Amino acid sequence: MATVCALILAIAGLLGMSVSSAAASTPTTGSVTGDRIVHTANGAVAGTTTDTYRSFQDIPLAKAPVGQLRWKPPQPAASWSGVRDATAPGPACTQTGASGTGSSEDCLNLNVWTPSDAHASSKLPVAVWIYGGAYRSGSSNEYQPVSMVDQGNMLVVTINYRLGAMGFLTLPQLDKDNGAASGDYGLLDQIQALRWVRQNIARFGGDPSRVMIAGQSAGGESVCTLLASPKAAGLFSRAVVESGLTCLEADRKNAQRNDAAFVTAIGCDNSASATTVMTCLRNKSPAEVLAAQSAAGQIWYPTTQVPALPRQAPVAFATGAFNHVPVLIGTTDDEGAFFIYSATDAAGRPVTPATYQSDIQASFATTASQVLDHYPLSDYSVPGAAEAQIKTDVAFTCPMLSNAASLSASVPTYVYEFRDTTAAGNIDGGPEHSAELPYLWGTKGSATLTVEQQRLSRDMIAYWAAFARTGKPAVQGLPTVPRYSPTTPHEIAFNSDGPALVSDTATNHQCGYWDTYFAHGFPFHFSPGNALAFPSNGQLPSRKSQ
Repeated sequence: MATVCALILAIAGLLGMSVSSAAASTPTTGSVTGDRIVHTANGAVAGTTTDTYRSFQDIPLAKAPVGQLRWKPPQPAASWSGVRDATAPGPACTQTGASGTGSSEDCLNLNVWTPSDAHASSKLPVAVWIYGGAYRSGSSNEYQPVSMVDQGNMLVVTINYRLGAMGFLTLPQLDKDNGAASGDYGLLDQIQALRWVRQNIARFGGDPSRVMIAGQSAGGESVCTLLASPKAAGLFSRAVVESGLTCLEADRKNAQRNDAAFVTAIGCDNSASATTVMTCLRNKSPAEVLAAQSAAGQIWYPTTQVPALPRQAPVAFATGAFNHVPVLIGTTDDEGAFFIYSATDAAGRPVTPATYQSDIQASFATTASQVLDHYPLSDYSVPGAAEAQIKTDVAFTCPMLSNAASLSASVPTYVYEFRDTTAAGNIDGGPEHSAELPYLWGTKGSATLTVEQQRLSRDMIAYWAAFARTGKPAVQGLPTVPRYSPTTPHEIAFNSDGPALVSDTATNHQCGYWDTYFAHGFPFHFSPGNALAFPSNGQLPSRKSQ
């Protein structure tokens, strides 16, 4: 187990009638009646109903984190009178890119999706979905989990949380301003959303004692942090980690040193008093925050050594100091392809034999030759496929299995791998990062699934729904998924022709090799100049502390 833990600690992460013509974020009064009205603890909301589901969108989970509430823990949402229009999505949190269209600092909202016949006494299981996007982008509105709701007979809540510098800035000046260790506001937003769910979800037909948190990529990493957070204790009863990378977080002291560059980039004086610095920062517009965030160039992650996250999630898992609930954890078979090809082919710089060798040498230094020998180009169709395989193995699958091994010592743990080679976006023949999302969570803009893919989607939803309902991914007529054990490992593989029980995930991804490799130290360099580089989340814990 020590060697397994060493591996994970050695690697860093890498919608129908209209209620009102007023803006969806504006509470309205009226005489609306019907099953599309639900009375929350803060006021009534009127959503959309169809033959198969109901949706309630843009419900406030906290006050707008603006002005003096910027870089503060979320405050409970204010109440309203009358009926609030909940038929249209609210804004995404401040960000750049396509997900940032219509983004706003006033973004702490959530959406509730229920079966069409759900009512206050239904007591259906609940999934709280946390989007990914490297903690810099993403939105609850990117997902329409209609199939999960309808086929799984459950509720799904999609939530927003603050991103980038807005969500994860930590500074000595901010420590003084808040009177406590700063940072992790995005994580605190997620916890506030879970508190909202506990207080309100029964009104929509959900069972607050059966709340499953689930997330992918940065959302999967978020699930890890919630498992490790004392402040999230008792707020959920199952957890699903999809493609959660290493689940490592940043060291707060290192993050504060890096975040000083953000203060300079935005035009505030780092040497001034805490009050002066924070006044300057809070007077900057969201656009200025985004520009400085880009100019500073650092990566934004949750940080440790704060009340919400006292220790790294893998350390918490290895020591048993985490929220004990059943866990379903897994990856796609070719996670790294998206990252490698985005940085190379998509930029007009495909990996060549020469650049493959130089990338490995830059990343692995004196041990590069053994890595090159272990991943020879002759085994791959193109050099980029070799780099993608290394990134998949080192940054995703082997850390996932390491976390699963640690978790399995304390709680029922189940492991899966998504292997549908027909999934959209496959580059090397295997499903890349995010390929499973359309099968489960209704990703907007995704291609329509084929008949065969729809069949696999139904099977996967059945497993996820069973896990939400009972804490076990057990589905009648489908392969039984045993609890994971590092000594006798078994996983459920979601293949193109359906689910199958396997025990070859570690072998397929060379995890025995990497376990031995990292057991002798960490000769890996975070070089931003090559496509293999994995983001460093701050200083990694030393092996002596494990």
